Amino acid sequence: MKTLIKIAWRNLWRNRRRTLLTVASVVLALVLALFMRSMQLGSYEQMIKAGVNQVGYLQIHSKGYWEEQSIDRAFFDKDSIDAALKSTSGISKTLPFLQTFSLASYGNLTKGVLVDGIKPDKEDSQTNLSGKIVKGDYLTKSEHSVIIGDKLAQYLKMDVGDSLVLIGQGFRGITAYGIYPISGIFHLPSLQMNSQLVYMNLKDAQAFVYPYQEGLLTGISVFLNDPDHLPQVKKSLLTKLGKHYEATSWKVMLSDILQAIEVDNVSGELMLFILYIVVAFSIFSTILMMTMERSKQYSVMISVGMQRWQLVLVSMIETVIISLLGVLIGLLIISPVLYYFHENPIPLAGSMADLYLQFNIKPVLPFSVKPHIFASQTTIIFILSLVSVLYPVVFISRFNILNASRH
Repeated sequence: MKTLIKIAWRNLWRNRRRTLLTVASVVLALVLALFMRSMQLGSYEQMIKAGVNQVGYLQIHSKGYWEEQSIDRAFFDKDSIDAALKSTSGISKTLPFLQTFSLASYGNLTKGVLVDGIKPDKEDSQTNLSGKIVKGDYLTKSEHSVIIGDKLAQYLKMDVGDSLVLIGQGFRGITAYGIYPISGIFHLPSLQMNSQLVYMNLKDAQAFVYPYQEGLLTGISVFLNDPDHLPQVKKSLLTKLGKHYEATSWKVMLSDILQAIEVDNVSGELMLFILYIVVAFSIFSTILMMTMERSKQYSVMISVGMQRWQLVLVSMIETVIISLLGVLIGLLIISPVLYYFHENPIPLAGSMADLYLQFNIKPVLPFSVKPHIFASQTTIIFILSLVSVLYPVVFISRFNILNASRH
């Protein structure tokens, strides 16, 4: 075997230009494939992470709330719910919230808004909402105030210290009404959220929609230590909570984002498929030329006693060496580039930035460096290179020694 490896190595470097061109085609294919896939999957991870950071991996609602999303589908927080959440392993954090639609008014101006009752400290630890305050102060537990988006403040011509009037439908048919001073103005990447979102303390929101009893919620966001355990956690929670509650997965809540990812992923896989075809023909044509040029050499080697299967093995070793060289060089070239862009995402502008902002995602282009990306693309390119060895195997098995010696 050692002798065959030496023969294969020397055969490769008898024509350095041809070998280097083949290696370069493998390198180029791997670099392009890894760059494209890392960029795509990095964007998908960012979109999903941004969405999950807002809604959680699961949300607990009363039965039928997600389909209707009405304040009448709200439920009262109970000790049994808290006990079920605390006794379920894999849960890292829970965020109770109360959301309802209302009419916001100031002076002669009005606008429909989404009122989001939150626990300020827990929400801030999850989404860094206080870091998005551009004017005034963030909410506190005891403060009877609200914070609004800068676009909403601009539309209503309001400033910090002004009083916002909210009128809407409360729980069980009552009228919700309240006047709240503005303690702060925030700015989020999403224009829609800046124009329609009002945050207030959870207790104030509960008193706003139903002042007769404490603890009203429309949902509880559940965050996990390991996202892979989502099915087990969901099943366990539903068993403990009973038939009057539902657990909605992030895949349902973020279905719009997932659909956008699927559409984009198809186009990316199509481009990779075209790239793989080009690379496969490039490598195959080189192997074809190399095999035809060395037909006389093969006939001489068989004439002096080498077996055909040994020649086949030599050709296979040559292809493996070329593939390994191309893959290793490609990884050495592209890995530092991907890690750099992973730490320093490319900023986006124009229509692409606007598209990201619609989903409340920071307009940057991150790169993923997950090990499975390197493993999958390296394996595909390596297999494509090895497939080309089929031609010399068939050629050596069938070629005529006398004809090859004459030509």
